[in-house]
Amino acid sequence: MAGIAVGDALGFPVEGMETVPGGYPDDAFRRLEKFDYSDDTALSIALAESLLACDGFDGSDMARRFSEVWAREPHRGYGANVVKVFRSVGEGVDWKEAAESQFGGSGSFGNGGAMRVVPVALWAYPDLEETVRLATATASVTHAHPVGMEGAVIQAIAAHHVLGDGFEPGRLLEDLDQRIETDRFRVKLETVELCLERGDDQQARQHLGNSVAADGSVLTALYCFSIAADFDDTVRRAIRIGGDTDTIAAMAGALAGARYGLSAIPPDWRQVEGFDRMVELGDALYQRVDR
Repeated sequence: MAGIAVGDALGFPVEGMETVPGGYPDDAFRRLEKFDYSDDTALSIALAESLLACDGFDGSDMARRFSEVWAREPHRGYGANVVKVFRSVGEGVDWKEAAESQFGGSGSFGNGGAMRVVPVALWAYPDLEETVRLATATASVTHAHPVGMEGAVIQAIAAHHVLGDGFEPGRLLEDLDQRIETDRFRVKLETVELCLERGDDQQARQHLGNSVAADGSVLTALYCFSIAADFDDTVRRAIRIGGDTDTIAAMAGALAGARYGLSAIPPDWRQVEGFDRMVELGDALYQRVDR
């Protein structure tokens, strides 16, 4: 959870840049800049709070919380289309109808469901099937397109694997190969292993993407995490990929946080907005039952 906040807050100021300045984020810290989180962290908090308050998934409660979070702080970088969902929910429209009405009825295939899904992996662990079910359900609150929902499932499965002992990228890719159903993700999955073998970040950006689409960012974040040496390296790689830097770094940071722990996060980076709240929620989610 802390990794989401760090990746998000460091990636947010350079979101949309195809070429991120070489000295970033170190030069920004030297200027004592304040690092605020974006919608990635805001909605992760809301999702986690909904799971805890409702003892599981409640679509109406989650949609209401999302809508209220947006209404209180609309400056967090929300996408124009998801704002339509939040506005509709605030006006009393059923959340399923609001989500499914996007893009002419096809639903959104953006990465919004994936960027906030890690609380699900903590909540459901060690039950992988429940993790997949909840990932699909929570994504559908705003991203009803199969690609949007599958992006959330992939990120949740990745987090599940990392939470276990002895994470192996190969085993994760094998699991994903058995579960991925959409053609758009299946094509990209075939490329991930090659990118990991070559370790070329620019090639990964070219072939895996750095966009707001789920199939143009979720596997990119997985690549950044899998190829990196530690937490610091993971987040820096994700930001240097460019494009949707806050979300790619939030997703990669979540996986790195789960693997390396709080002690691996540089002290300066722990000063980002929302860090302490995310740690509290992570503990609450994971410790809700005796494991």
